[in-house]
Amino acid sequence: MKITYPGMGYLSPPVRHMLESLAIEVAEAPPISKRTVELGTLHSPEGVCLPYKISMGNFLEGLERGADTIVTMCGAGKCRFGFFGEVQRTALAHGREIAFWSLNTERLLADLYRFLLRAAPGAGCIAVARSISLAVKKLRAIDALSEARNYYGPRAAAPGRIIDLCEYGAGEIALGGSFAEINYSRDLIVDIMASLARADAPEPPRVALVGEFYVLLEPYANRWIENALIRQGVEVKTFVHTGGWAYAKTLLQAFGLYNEEREYLAQARPYFSGHVGGDGLKSVGTSLQCARQGYDGIIHAFPFGCMPEIVAQYALKNIAADYGLPLLTLSVDEHASDVGMTTRIEAFVDCIKRKKGGSRL
Repeated sequence: MKITYPGMGYLSPPVRHMLESLAIEVAEAPPISKRTVELGTLHSPEGVCLPYKISMGNFLEGLERGADTIVTMCGAGKCRFGFFGEVQRTALAHGREIAFWSLNTERLLADLYRFLLRAAPGAGCIAVARSISLAVKKLRAIDALSEARNYYGPRAAAPGRIIDLCEYGAGEIALGGSFAEINYSRDLIVDIMASLARADAPEPPRVALVGEFYVLLEPYANRWIENALIRQGVEVKTFVHTGGWAYAKTLLQAFGLYNEEREYLAQARPYFSGHVGGDGLKSVGTSLQCARQGYDGIIHAFPFGCMPEIVAQYALKNIAADYGLPLLTLSVDEHASDVGMTTRIEAFVDCIKRKKGGSRL
């Protein structure tokens, strides 16, 4: 068995080390590139969203590297993500002998545990449980680095150094073999970031980055928007983190301690009164929370054609109007231009900086 899986942000290194620690052979797809998107688009239905196309490209590139088993996720809800697995399984089955595993996000811990026991029959239950726990711990530690980068980056004289530290720290954490090593690497990198921040730095503008899960987490899909904002002196607040999601969907959900819909429905009222599928409810709830906390702007990023986020967009426009907040909407697909994205982000940052500067006059 030689496994491949889709990439997404900093998910891949901890997952790869989890599998390899159980002596499972991995054929990881290369970093997402223009070729990945083109390959995935070529083998995707017309009109399907960008996350589908990129993950399809990941699978095809993994198969080129010798993989014979594909592992991915599926989930319930009013989003097309729930159908990704079956459609991709059918498309990839033509002329190929491959095994296809879909892990249901509504029972992720149980599905993942059963898969690892099947893929590594000699590992044992304790080793499998430990490998899952260690992977989740790594992802949550990298979450902490990302949050520290977003906070200290715009307050540093050289934001690029903070960004580079985050990348370096994520790699060190992914290699950690114990909880103590992970904690040490996380705390050390965060302390170094803090030491590089200027004590006399003025408070930077704060922007909430909301939208669809995959686009927010995969830098290639969002054109490294967080780093771009940090380099322009903007503090970015995100509410979607790979580690936080993995922790909630495995441990918390398994014990009935996680109900995202109930949490964000309370935050989204009166602009939303029900779940619209995908991350639409979360986008509205978190945006309203940030508007009430005095944030300087909202960026809404999602794949072109994503219906839950299109519905959420109307509520976000009302929130922006009611609270006097600048709102930037970024709908991305395989035709998105780096230059166009950069120009829009720079114009948005200029807008919020002028508005924030004017409010102090």
